[in-house]
Amino acid sequence: EAKCQPDGRWVPAVPTCKPVLQCPSPPNIDNGNHNSQDLEIFTAGMVVNYSCDPGYSLLGEASIHCTDSGNWSLPPPQCAVPQIQNGEVSVLKYRYMYKDTVSFKCHKGFTLRGNHTAQCQADKTWDPPVPACEQGKLKCLPPPNIAHGSLSGPAKTFFTPGTSVSYICEAGFSLIGTASIYCTPSGAWSHHPPLCQVVKCLRPPNITNGKLKGNISDTFSYGASVSYSCSPGYSLIGNAFINCTVKGTWSQPPPQCKEIRCVFPEVQGVKKAIRGNSYRSGTNVTLECDDGYTLEGINQIQCQEDFSWDPPVPACKLKGIMIYYDTYENHSYQTPLNEITEQKCSCLR
Repeated sequence: EAKCQPDGRWVPAVPTCKPVLQCPSPPNIDNGNHNSQDLEIFTAGMVVNYSCDPGYSLLGEASIHCTDSGNWSLPPPQCAVPQIQNGEVSVLKYRYMYKDTVSFKCHKGFTLRGNHTAQCQADKTWDPPVPACEQGKLKCLPPPNIAHGSLSGPAKTFFTPGTSVSYICEAGFSLIGTASIYCTPSGAWSHHPPLCQVVKCLRPPNITNGKLKGNISDTFSYGASVSYSCSPGYSLIGNAFINCTVKGTWSQPPPQCKEIRCVFPEVQGVKKAIRGNSYRSGTNVTLECDDGYTLEGINQIQCQEDFSWDPPVPACKLKGIMIYYDTYENHSYQTPLNEITEQKCSCLR
């Protein structure tokens, strides 16, 4: 709203409409693209982002914006193959594909810090990273730490070529890779750091006439324990428990299950209803004595799981001494009956 003033002016001043300035289409770059390919109009403030094709790195700012003057804010970025200052890249080509490998070397008087080769990754990066060419004798940075492990060696900010360090794993973990690495003249470590992998024991073996007890799986972690038991009628020989050791092996061989057999002792005068001198667990044996012997104990015994007899094996003893008495006047004498006993007589007249 404006009012006409006595001097012929409008207050406030009457607005005017000017054409909106637009930026031309963003410029294309070699070996790359921007994210606004489908747009036709670019007004002030609009932002365009650039990215490179696989195998190329971005040189310059990734984003440019349309200014009020109808121009783009910065020169567009460029994409290039891996570059190494004071050095050279082998296998130069227009485009690098996933898993392509390049090698690097430095000009005379410069030493390469890092790895001599790098491989193109799926995320368009190089692994290991592109090295650098530096003057003078190079040193290695501290070696990387590893999960579930530690370094044994001097704690330094830099390591001179030839210095070695070793990795060790925590208890329950085994080292996969090279335990000892050293600093090379190129300023890189000789090997990638190792890994510490949890120790696993394979399923312990089964045993004849016995079984494993508890929760059984295909693998067991360090420190895990399993136990064995035998089938009825068998006795366990060895240690019932075995443990998974730090080496990924079991602490000892599995036990054995031996059939329980009770040995019948040699007892004078004893007759058995079952032939043989050893019997399985649970077997009942009925006993009797030879003629001239008397059974002292219970006549039926059973073989127990601890290889003993219950009740204990009885004994057969010779029957008691026979004593005969004849009366003769004023005379007595003894007559031997046999080698074992004697018959005693007293004669009186």
